Amino acid sequence: MAVVKAQSLYKQVAREMRKSIARGQWTPGDRIPTEDKLTALYGVSRPTVRQAVAELRSEGLLDVQQGRGTYVRGPNPDAVAPVYVERTVTRTGKRYNAPDGWSMEEPATVYRVRLEATAAEILHAEEGEAAFLVDRMIIHEASGTRARHAVLLPMEQITGTSLAQQPDVSPTDAYGMLAAAHGPIEWREAISARMPNPDERATLHVAEGVPVLVSQAVTQTQADHRRLMLETTTMEAGATHLTYTHRPTTAKRPATA
Repeated sequence: MAVVKAQSLYKQVAREMRKSIARGQWTPGDRIPTEDKLTALYGVSRPTVRQAVAELRSEGLLDVQQGRGTYVRGPNPDAVAPVYVERTVTRTGKRYNAPDGWSMEEPATVYRVRLEATAAEILHAEEGEAAFLVDRMIIHEASGTRARHAVLLPMEQITGTSLAQQPDVSPTDAYGMLAAAHGPIEWREAISARMPNPDERATLHVAEGVPVLVSQAVTQTQADHRRLMLETTTMEAGATHLTYTHRPTTAKRPATA
């Protein structure tokens, strides 16, 4: 195995293991080599092999059977049909529109919080800054997929708007209020996957060994990219496909001397 210094060693091992599956060297239902054989094959330590196996397991490629070994997963006859979740936001006049198909399972809960370090970094705010957290459990009506939708509204950005008195409005209403106060807005969204914690697995009805998708969308001003609001949506990743409509924008030319 050729070592790439910029990439973690276990990720390189995981990449080689994926190749073995993709090329048919390990087929669905096959038991993969033991830890001892994998450490010899790739010239790495046991912990590195275990991390690589854990990564492929989280991706649904491997199945660890206690006392028997690790096997390549085959097609699941009971697999859920793909769930396509539209994420494109549109605007009609001053009103913003989000895709239909989601409903709230229960009324939103509003908390007064202080921004933790990670959220503060994303929002380009100070850690400990006052904010509202609006927490919702929503359901995709067509598929029954459950999601947690959490909104962070820094007090500094909503002062003087109706959000300061009523933060639990719909996200699209919040977009309109923020645009009215700060000018034209846009969004930046980052999506990642991870294994759920026990509470998430129970609340979102996620099966054992299935990861969750985490979407973090920042509402920001178009003019100076000032960050106004952070939405975090967490849902099962197993059969979920997020779809978007992208429109090209004109890049600003660098100033010339």
